[in-house]
Amino acid sequence: MSIRVMVYGKVHRQEDIQAFEEAFSQVSRAVKGTAGHVHDELLHDCENPLLFILLSEWNSREEFLRWEESPIHREVTVPIRPYWKAERERKIFDIDVRIEH
Repeated sequence: MSIRVMVYGKVHRQEDIQAFEEAFSQVSRAVKGTAGHVHDELLHDCENPLLFILLSEWNSREEFLRWEESPIHREVTVPIRPYWKAERERKIFDIDVRIEH
């Protein structure tokens, strides 16, 4: 069963937004091709420009957790870390229903 991983967080400053978005793109390109990884999305809050949600889809929870717990995860995600405030939240959701239009 496919899953979605949601990481909710804030960047430090308004001036960090463009650099953060570029770093996210860099990380997403580096993750492409990882076993089980399907795609990534970056959502930007319309009302608070410092809030973001990073969404990724994986083929399974096991494949995501294997990647997240591996040393390569820490290496690949280095570019986004300087921009995140300490408070962030990660949730994993099963995709129960997918409706294609």
